[in-house]
Amino acid sequence: MIVDLGTLLTALYVELTDRIIPVLGFARSGPGKPPEVTDAELACLAVAQVLLRYDDERHWLRAAPRRVGHLFPRLLRQSEYNTRLKNLAPLMEAALRWLADRTPGSAELLRLMDATPVPCGQSAVTAKRSDLYGWAGYGYCASHSRWYWGAKLLLMCTCDGTVTGFCLANPNCTANATRRGRCSPASRRTGPRRAPPSLRTRACPARTPRRSSPARTWN
Repeated sequence: MIVDLGTLLTALYVELTDRIIPVLGFARSGPGKPPEVTDAELACLAVAQVLLRYDDERHWLRAAPRRVGHLFPRLLRQSEYNTRLKNLAPLMEAALRWLADRTPGSAELLRLMDATPVPCGQSAVTAKRSDLYGWAGYGYCASHSRWYWGAKLLLMCTCDGTVTGFCLANPNCTANATRRGRCSPASRRTGPRRAPPSLRTRACPARTPRRSSPARTWN
């Protein structure tokens, strides 16, 4: 498995360095010393962490010299590793899409889509003041039989479980509307923006309180 993993990480590193990073504009320029661990190396390390099933970053950085030290002799501390990975979210997304396109399951025409709720707030004040206002909205979770304010995470997979698409959508957005283009990379931009009219936040339907029966008068 280590030989196959090394070949995969080498191919991903070459793709990131030669095509993905220049296209996305992640090339570093300007004064200052360049980082010892490049963005391409960091993305490959994160992919290796997932493939080797290390859920904890501290355990992964401790085992990385033994598992992939022959490919990446320079490693980061846990705090720097976590901070730089958060800043490389678009690059990680491009790397995962490249890996998904190279798997045999991506050639299948059948796709499966499923969604899970992602609650983002618990109060009306949060819903009005949050930067997610316009993106997030009120939705109903049938599994827990409750309303929530937030978004829903949609995954598009092949029959063998290969993820070929994913996005965060407003709970009021239907699956057909999302499938027609909401998951495309061109439709996602950084920073808060106002949602289109079809995805504007709608208020949670208010439930009419039950009226208590009038008290009986006993003579």
